[in-house]
Amino acid sequence: MEMCNASVSPAAEGRLAERVVAAGLAGIILPFLQFGWLLLVAALSDDSSCGHFGCVGQLADAWTVGNWTAVVLAWPLLHLLRVRPAWSVAVLAPFFLVPIWELADVPVGVVAGLFAYPLAALASAPRLTWRRSSLVLALFLLLCAFLALSSG
Repeated sequence: MEMCNASVSPAAEGRLAERVVAAGLAGIILPFLQFGWLLLVAALSDDSSCGHFGCVGQLADAWTVGNWTAVVLAWPLLHLLRVRPAWSVAVLAPFFLVPIWELADVPVGVVAGLFAYPLAALASAPRLTWRRSSLVLALFLLLCAFLALSSG
C-alpha cells in the first residue's frame, strides 16, 4: 500500500500561486471601487446641509460603508478573477482586513487588501498543510505587530 505524500504537487503549487496573485489583484481593485463610491457620495451630497468644514462627517460615513461594500463585492470579483473557491477567500478576508484597518492610522485600503486577500487565499487553500497555514497566520501576526508598533 502506498503512503500519502503530504507535500503539494508542482501543479498544485502553480495553482496556489495563481490563486494568491489573483486574490492580491482583487485586493487592489476593491479600494478603487471604494474610492469611486466616495466620489459618487461627494458629488451627490447636498452642500447646504454641511457645516463650516464641509461634509467631512458624511464622507467618513461613506468611507465606512464603502469598506463593507467592498467586502461584499469581494466574492463576485474573486470569482471573476478565477479564485476557486472564491467564497472561502471572501469570507475569511475580513478577519485579516479589520485588524489592519484598526491598527493603521490612515485609510490604507490598497495596502490592507493587498495583504488581506492573498493571506486569506493562502489560509483557505485546499490541501494546504497545517505548517503552511501556521506560517500564514504567523506572517499576519507579524504584520499586525509591525502596524501596532509603528502607529505608536
